[in-house]
Amino acid sequence: MLKDKVALVTGAAQGIGYAIAAEFAKQAANVVLADYNPKVNEVAEQLNAKSAGQITGLVMNVMDNDSIKNGLDQVINDFGHLDYVMNNAGGGVLKPFAELTDDDFDKTINLDLRGTFQCMRAEINVFLQQGYGSIVNTGALGSIYNPGGMGAYNAAKNGIMGMTQAAAVDYAENNIRVNCVAPGLTKTPLNEGVFLEKILPTVPMKRYETADEVAKVFVFVASEATFMTGQTILSDGGVSVGLK
Repeated sequence: MLKDKVALVTGAAQGIGYAIAAEFAKQAANVVLADYNPKVNEVAEQLNAKSAGQITGLVMNVMDNDSIKNGLDQVINDFGHLDYVMNNAGGGVLKPFAELTDDDFDKTINLDLRGTFQCMRAEINVFLQQGYGSIVNTGALGSIYNPGGMGAYNAAKNGIMGMTQAAAVDYAENNIRVNCVAPGLTKTPLNEGVFLEKILPTVPMKRYETADEVAKVFVFVASEATFMTGQTILSDGGVSVGLK
């Protein structure tokens, strides 16, 4: 149980982010659901009604430094400390490489890579002040085992893995752990339809990963894997060890 622990999850209004928040809540943690979409407040209220910890919503834009700082200040003001951060906000334009426009590339890099960088930088400064903390970033199996059409997205997610390693080494002596989880073929509101059906036959387990399943991995890496840092953990149904 994670009673009295505080977790912040970005991109938490739906999908994997919401599932991570719900898993922390199930373990009695206090959870802040952050998202650029104001509906996150309503989502947090619904989760709070069935949770042992305190669940709150936070409207935060990961591409805006002031928004990130204000959000973290609010968390510290409300709870006094912050134990875990899940940098999950992201998305991307999926097109064959030569069809990507400059705008497609910039939007994907700014949201996924720059947004994660800006959050990590601010979070690490908070953790340095309090003397500890754990960050888990969201990677992507597709950036390692590529089904195609992911040029900009791959650039961003591989960058996140690189930043994870760099920050882990920089702050290991400060009791700050930084890791990454790369979900496999996960069914979410933003990832349904033809793409999933096309990739499903390549998964050795022959099924999707659920958001609830991968959420357990995030929470374990954040809270239980206390000697792990700088790692990218694949939760992929066997894809990384053999395609079928």
